[in-house]
Amino acid sequence: MLVSRRIPVLAYLFLASLIALLAFKFHLSTISDGGVFDDEDDPTPFDFAMNFLLRPTVREDDVTNVLVLVTTTASESKMREQVRNSWANYSSKAVKVEFLIGLPTDSQLPLIQQENKDFNDMIIADVVEGYYSLAAKTMAMLLYKTRYYPDTKCLVKADVDNVLILRNYERLCEEAVGPLILGKCDVPRTVLRNVTKWAVPEFVYSEPAYPTYCSTGTYVLAGKTVPQRLIKEAMRSPFANSLNFRKLSEDVIVTGILAEKAGIRRRHINGLSFFEIPEFFCRNGFKTTYSTHLLSDKNPGKNFYKLMKIEGVMCKWWDPYAVRRWQNG
Repeated sequence: MLVSRRIPVLAYLFLASLIALLAFKFHLSTISDGGVFDDEDDPTPFDFAMNFLLRPTVREDDVTNVLVLVTTTASESKMREQVRNSWANYSSKAVKVEFLIGLPTDSQLPLIQQENKDFNDMIIADVVEGYYSLAAKTMAMLLYKTRYYPDTKCLVKADVDNVLILRNYERLCEEAVGPLILGKCDVPRTVLRNVTKWAVPEFVYSEPAYPTYCSTGTYVLAGKTVPQRLIKEAMRSPFANSLNFRKLSEDVIVTGILAEKAGIRRRHINGLSFFEIPEFFCRNGFKTTYSTHLLSDKNPGKNFYKLMKIEGVMCKWWDPYAVRRWQNG
């Protein structure tokens, strides 16, 4: 009997020890390793005269009103193929989708060149790939739009793991009165100091909170001059001469810090989701959604179908995709 009573106790102690170990490992994972930002900042200037080593051919009679630039990497060719065959397969002549990558390897370059020959939608920016160079890639987008699409009203920035409904973005652009940035702009603004990947030390950004900014990976710069105004502000900000600053999240830099300095309003809109589960709002009694962000299910085609399945359905109080924000108008 004594042995039988000890077994549950031992099992309990083992389970408690396992939980404590997992909690300790989680704690360690949330402590900044300090290896992202350097105590001695690298003052290498950002190249605002950046070269684009490859770009699509733009017709003289181009009527693009909404330019969608998708950040991706050379190795994500299958994701790009799925995007082309799903949400980017939109017939409006006013909307154009192109993919921007950083510098490919020597072995990848011929494949990218062939991809551009086949689809005429690839851009190579003179930027080294990496998570902490995303701000540089987004700045490359602003430079690209300014040079080659100066009269286009709206620039939509997206990541390759975003899924968009382009007809809604087209309407959003038509209705927007710029200069304006539209997106999911109700996100928390507290500057994290002790979480890996997003940790920012005070010597890089001293304020306790960021300005209002727009997240989820996709947002809209509405107004022909918005990219130029952001570039101009970047030239006289720490972005120009601080590698530490350029390691901040690109959405914080572009739609928050630079937009605030440039006096560009940010407006939150419903219908953009951080997750595969769509977020919708009611427009004139019908469900409307803009985009989702793929975290685990990296299948643009499947998730585009999920978006289209609820798009335009009459609003009701219960929905299999979960309740989201409701709004008339």
